[in-house]
Amino acid sequence: MNSSDCRDLRQKIYEYGFAVVDVALFLDTHPDDTEALAYYNEVRDKYLEYRKLYAMKYGPLNMTEVLSENRFTWIEQRLPWEREV
Repeated sequence: MNSSDCRDLRQKIYEYGFAVVDVALFLDTHPDDTEALAYYNEVRDKYLEYRKLYAMKYGPLNMTEVLSENRFTWIEQRLPWEREV
């Protein structure tokens, strides 16, 4: 595992996650703003894409991202906060 790639991917997840929450809060008070909604859809899709990529390469960031249908593998790997920084 390349720790630099892992860190870079996590950083993108943090940044897009922040953007998703930020624009969602704006949309709470401006629900008809089509430009903000388009931006929300864009950053949400990127956020989910990066989370999926991270889970495939390094393991899930939370238990809802376990990718196995045969066995619950969440406890079989190091937890996200135990992984190399």
